[in-house]
Amino acid sequence: MGRLSILSIVTLILLFTFPAHGQNSGWDKLDKQLSEASSDSTRILAYYKVASEIYRSNPTEAQEIVSRGLGLAADKRFEALQIDLLNLQGVIYLKLNNFDESIKTHFKVLKKREERNDKKGMMLSFLNIGNVFNKSYDPDQALKYYQRALDLAKETHDTRNRANISTNIGNIYAQNALNGEKKEDITHAIDYLVKTVEFCKANAPEVDLFNTYILLSYLYLKADKLEWSTYYTDLAIDITTKKKDPVGESYARINRANIYVKEKRFDLAAQEVSLIKRIIAKSGFTNLTEDLQGDFDKIAKAIKAQDAHLILSDQDSSDRKFHEDAAALRVRIREELREKYESEKKELENKNLLLKNANAERETHWIKLIWILTFSVLLVFLMMILLLIKKNRLLRKEKQTVDQQAQEIKQQHTELVQADRFRSSIFSVVSHDLRSPIATFQTLLSVSKIVDLPAPEIKEILVGIGYQVEVASKMLDDLLIWSSQQMADEKLEIQTIHPLQVAQECQQLFVDRIHLKKLNIQINIPSELTIQTDLKRFEFIIRNIFNNAIKFSLSGKSVVIDHQENSESTTISIRDEGLGMDATTIAALQDKGFQKSFEGTFHEKGTGIGLLLCHEFAKRINCKISLESTIGFGSTFYIHVLKNG
Repeated sequence: MGRLSILSIVTLILLFTFPAHGQNSGWDKLDKQLSEASSDSTRILAYYKVASEIYRSNPTEAQEIVSRGLGLAADKRFEALQIDLLNLQGVIYLKLNNFDESIKTHFKVLKKREERNDKKGMMLSFLNIGNVFNKSYDPDQALKYYQRALDLAKETHDTRNRANISTNIGNIYAQNALNGEKKEDITHAIDYLVKTVEFCKANAPEVDLFNTYILLSYLYLKADKLEWSTYYTDLAIDITTKKKDPVGESYARINRANIYVKEKRFDLAAQEVSLIKRIIAKSGFTNLTEDLQGDFDKIAKAIKAQDAHLILSDQDSSDRKFHEDAAALRVRIREELREKYESEKKELENKNLLLKNANAERETHWIKLIWILTFSVLLVFLMMILLLIKKNRLLRKEKQTVDQQAQEIKQQHTELVQADRFRSSIFSVVSHDLRSPIATFQTLLSVSKIVDLPAPEIKEILVGIGYQVEVASKMLDDLLIWSSQQMADEKLEIQTIHPLQVAQECQQLFVDRIHLKKLNIQINIPSELTIQTDLKRFEFIIRNIFNNAIKFSLSGKSVVIDHQENSESTTISIRDEGLGMDATTIAALQDKGFQKSFEGTFHEKGTGIGLLLCHEFAKRINCKISLESTIGFGSTFYIHVLKNG
């Protein structure tokens, strides 16, 4: 197969950047889009879009549209759109085979993209420059720029373009291998193309690979590996048939005809050539017949001579000499343009360096002035801040003193209000409970003066008065304890106390009532447990709560005194198995206000101020009292002695 045929295949791949759309008149499309455009940028985009759609079918018209778009972009100073239009102009020059203008335009675009540090744009420019060198028979230069484009595609993680550029590099390796006689070149080209196919399938499945399959089929044919050549030929034919691509299918079927010749199945080769000609005639691509005529002639010559080796012969010497001379001329022109670009680029870099140095000197001078001014301002500002901080500190200190005094006054007021409320509650209880037995006794004396009462009735009344006097006596005992604490100016005597000893003394105090109710008393407090608190107040709290547990316990049940300890407090709990309380009664007891007295299980009377005083004393010695209770299952009182108080 000749070099011209291979390059025709490669050209199909190289121009992937700008797909064609339809065959309608470009000017009609442009007029329609311009009428719908609402701004300068959309009008410029209309020129770009229409030209990119028609440049394959009508490159001359596309070139005129691009030129007008460039003028508008330059006039309106849309630099980014100007670069895109200039890039498209270079692609159209390549389509028109105007290699000199195409390479010159793409170098101009590359320089602008380098000034903007547009790495993706630079990658596309290197790719386009490689395309021009490749189509103008300079594969070495093409390979050089393809490699630079590939490096940038990797750097910018552009997988699709990386796949396409790798395919183009593989095409050049394939060209060199097919135009030469070295087996190692064929092996190298096959290895590279196979790896490229694997990469595309894994990372860019949208990339079309049928051209690569065609090249692989040619390479395997030249390497006399007909099985693999047939495999890739069939893949290419299958893809191009489904895509309805007559150009690609024609090139793929040419290789199938070559395989038939190699297999000496000359009749099948002739049939394949006839099929290709029918495909070309049906498609209307008459220039394709000219591109493939050399292959048709070689196959016909091989069929006529019944010689399987003729299909891989190269062009005749005169034709090859013509192409070599033309290629050498183009290479020289390309190289001159490349050197000019490199020198202009270096000159631009030097100018930029001088400008940067001048700017750096000016910036250094201004930075010094700014630093001096800033330091002066900061120094003044710092002195003002220090003065403000000092003044603020004095004000804050005075405010803290005032706040502290206000808090102390507020606390004293709260305590006075609570004390007054507490004393009012106590006097209310005292006035009620002391008046009751006295009033009863006075009634008895008044009645006895008028009527002679029977002895049993007098005894019954005296027993009732005795119960009332007993309750009043207990209340007076509690009040005496409380009043003694009040008169002692509420001074606390914090000392080490053994809770077990306090609990045992309370048990001895109530031993008669415990035996009467047949209660089981369990004290689960270790002897080594100690707390730091006021003994008299703590004893009062334990004694009252223990007394209530006995009072409300059912006969034959248990009263358990236990303990719990953590990092914050030591808790003494007193649990009974008595009547229990509902939620309303529990809320009233936890309110720490006046409480109603309830009868015990043996009709024991109470004063209603026992728990009231317990809460008062607990507050003085930094304790907390809480309770849990359920109707019918008894109650548990917890005395929490805080460790940090």
